[in-house]
Amino acid sequence: IPHIRSGQAQGPRAVRENPTFFYGGNPFDGPPDPTKPSAGFYSIDDEKEFLSGVTMADIGDIVITPGDIKKFINTTTSVARRVAEKKAVLVGVGGDHSITLPLVRGMEPWEQVDVVHFDAHYDIREDAAGQRYSHTSPISRIAELPFVGNITQFGMRNMGSRASLEQVKKLGTTVVTARQMHEIGAHNAVEQYVPKAKNIYVTIDTDFFDWTSAPGTALPEPGGFTLGQMRECMKILSKKGNIVGFDIACLNPLLDTAFYGGITIRLASYLIAFFLGYIFDERGEEL
Repeated sequence: IPHIRSGQAQGPRAVRENPTFFYGGNPFDGPPDPTKPSAGFYSIDDEKEFLSGVTMADIGDIVITPGDIKKFINTTTSVARRVAEKKAVLVGVGGDHSITLPLVRGMEPWEQVDVVHFDAHYDIREDAAGQRYSHTSPISRIAELPFVGNITQFGMRNMGSRASLEQVKKLGTTVVTARQMHEIGAHNAVEQYVPKAKNIYVTIDTDFFDWTSAPGTALPEPGGFTLGQMRECMKILSKKGNIVGFDIACLNPLLDTAFYGGITIRLASYLIAFFLGYIFDERGEEL
């Protein structure tokens, strides 16, 4: 699509290289030793230690054939399914929002999964230029999966296409706009609109955040949210059900700031660390 700013393929590498992940250890030692248990980190805001001793692994990038959408979906689904079969929490980094369909599709071993979507846009078109599989359509394709239950969407704002609005009505997703979230509080919106569920998958588009917090995104929108607001939402989500996985989509490091590795890259790093921290803190597990 002509107006979409490209560069999201560089997102995973940018997050890996961000120094946020050196916290808990000695940053001068470089990345932590993957053969040793996680050192975890101390959250100044929460006044608490997180992820100490939790077993984690970076399984690397999924190699895909450019332009072969079917192979991309099937390969990514296969990798995600292998993670789900081990009952591990999947964390995906995009890439544009087309990554979410195969990642959720791979959650089938969990048998029943609700989906929570944070985004400035609906991403629910039936198709774009005749293509049913793209960053504009993941929610529509996810809604077709037989094991997916409720879909709750947060943060939509500014201008929405009529086609998207019609598709929302057709599929029956629960939509909570940015205006509604700002009026009642982002965490209150999550508490009110996300139902209790056996399993939950969460997808986060970087444009959910205000573009002052996340300039390195494909389609930035004013009027969004902060890391602090999202962290409160994550805490509540961790209590709503078993978080089986989450992804961060549309991180574009080529458009980010140069400050300390990039503001948006650093934001994504924090999102991963804190959400995993809240998930395992709620479970009370040290693996």
